[in-house]
Amino acid sequence: MSPRRLQLDPADFQAPEKRMPQYRPTAGDNALLEHLTSTIRRAREHPDLAETDARFAASSFPQRFIRLILVLYAPGHSRILISRGANKEQPIRCSEVFGRLLRHPRLALLARADFRLQIDFITSPPQPVDLYSVGMGPQGERHFEIGLEGLLFRDAQGKLQLFLPGDAYVRSIMGMRQLRDYLHQSHAEEYLRGTQIARFQSESYLSSGDQWLRLYRGYPLVGALSKAKVEQALQLAIDHIKQTQQPDGRFLYYYDAARDSRRDHEHPGRDPNKNPFYNILRHAGGGLTCLYHEKYRHTGDTLTHLVSALDYLVASTRYQDYQGRTGAFIYSEKKAKLGGTGVALYLACEYQLLSDDSRYAHWCHQLAWHLLNQITETGEFIYYNIYLDRSITPAENHKYFSFYYPGEAVCGLAKYLHLAAPEDRDPFFIRLRKALHYLLVIRPSERASEYTAVPSDSWLMMGIMELWDFPQMRDASYADFVFADAQTMVDQLYRVNNAPYPDYAGAFYYHFGDYPYSDGARCEGLLGAYELAVKMGEDALAADLWNALQLAAWSVMHLVNTPDALYAAPNPKLALGGIRFKYTRQWFRIDTIQHVACFYAKLLPHWSTAPAANRAIAY
Repeated sequence: MSPRRLQLDPADFQAPEKRMPQYRPTAGDNALLEHLTSTIRRAREHPDLAETDARFAASSFPQRFIRLILVLYAPGHSRILISRGANKEQPIRCSEVFGRLLRHPRLALLARADFRLQIDFITSPPQPVDLYSVGMGPQGERHFEIGLEGLLFRDAQGKLQLFLPGDAYVRSIMGMRQLRDYLHQSHAEEYLRGTQIARFQSESYLSSGDQWLRLYRGYPLVGALSKAKVEQALQLAIDHIKQTQQPDGRFLYYYDAARDSRRDHEHPGRDPNKNPFYNILRHAGGGLTCLYHEKYRHTGDTLTHLVSALDYLVASTRYQDYQGRTGAFIYSEKKAKLGGTGVALYLACEYQLLSDDSRYAHWCHQLAWHLLNQITETGEFIYYNIYLDRSITPAENHKYFSFYYPGEAVCGLAKYLHLAAPEDRDPFFIRLRKALHYLLVIRPSERASEYTAVPSDSWLMMGIMELWDFPQMRDASYADFVFADAQTMVDQLYRVNNAPYPDYAGAFYYHFGDYPYSDGARCEGLLGAYELAVKMGEDALAADLWNALQLAAWSVMHLVNTPDALYAAPNPKLALGGIRFKYTRQWFRIDTIQHVACFYAKLLPHWSTAPAANRAIAY
């Protein structure tokens, strides 16, 4: 039998950074930055503006432009934005714009803080645009690319208003409706519909220490993917989790870095202090992040945080008798979700296998017994045994369908089999085969409307990979499912040579042209397929998957809150290490951190053992 392969050209997955704008700071660029920052720190004391122009002339920055913009950021302060447009009679001098910045009444406040300076150049004339007819979906002139295009207009008082391209990132805006809503906060819709608005693009640079960084879509250029960058992103995430975990074991559930707020946009009416929403599955995911970091690093510094997370789950446990034996399930927010118990079991078993600490062993047996008894005679799982404090009967189960909970339960049971005595495993094998028959054969037709263009059941892909450790669960149809979903994922992945914009490469899309869906959860499923290929000795397939994984890893790097990425954040210390949901959105949750950080933590051990032909592209 010929080896399995994915249908891909490796060249489509390599060196995405080479399609991005290229910038390497020159000595002249850094000399200009030193002059600007030192002058700002002196807060207007005898500025030498002639030197400003001389330093600017010696830099590699554009010397001819339509408009020059300087933006000064400092934590806890509103930014200062100064701009100047050119006219036919007189070009813009950098000293003019900088001089106006130095005369700003709030400059001294920001100068005393840890400030960042941004400089933007508009090099092509802005073009008229109808704000209410353009969007992300249309092509051609009616397309507006959030993060790469800005807006320019005069307000009702005649004052020039600028929305810079990177302001979509700064203001946490991903779509045209959000952009219009943001503008409506300051300008009446009737006025905006009647005034002349122009669109523009800019070259954007940001100060970082003693050098400049190039911004693209408001985010510092990622550059080439490397093992060191992946390790740094993982460490930042773990440091954030450790810093923000509460004494009772809970994690910082949600944070909007643009607003320095914990108020969840999905639950805006809930006060995060008086009535916080807390999803127990996502809590367990925070624990998994600590666990996979420890599996990779072996430092021991996350074990106490992991135990604290597990103790919170134990405290959220309820018990039920099945055939004279006690089962246990996780109860939270008036619900008992199949997936909550599944991920809790997965976490607890992984912890025991890693640490040899058996304090949760009895609890694991109880969780596993409950999950086993949630598989019905048809093979379908019971999705909720309690919903809003009401017990759900098997006859009602279909009303409470969840696409993801069964995969999470399979993962938990698969990992539990490593702890179960060999003589106790057969009932689990029998029930799991029945469950997989339902999930792989019956569900696709029975629940066809629940399937998306980009496969989304990464937990089930990972669960089958985990079950492959047991010969009794090695069925060719299970592997076929995993690799078929992996192929479809790769088919729906923007590639280096076809991405509409260079930073789209490595992100998923439902319809070609969609805004990039850079998704750590699906990356975990793709990695599960890679690990299954390695277990099965499918080296050619593993090599193909590794190419896709590297490009996807480059994409999700754009979601990581590095120190440089937080130049506009009002509270960068709290936001540091968060991993955002979208390129230009600023909010993150514990699960958006979890999926990318776990993907990275599980990817890293394969770095040195990946197919040799492909390893070089990752360094």
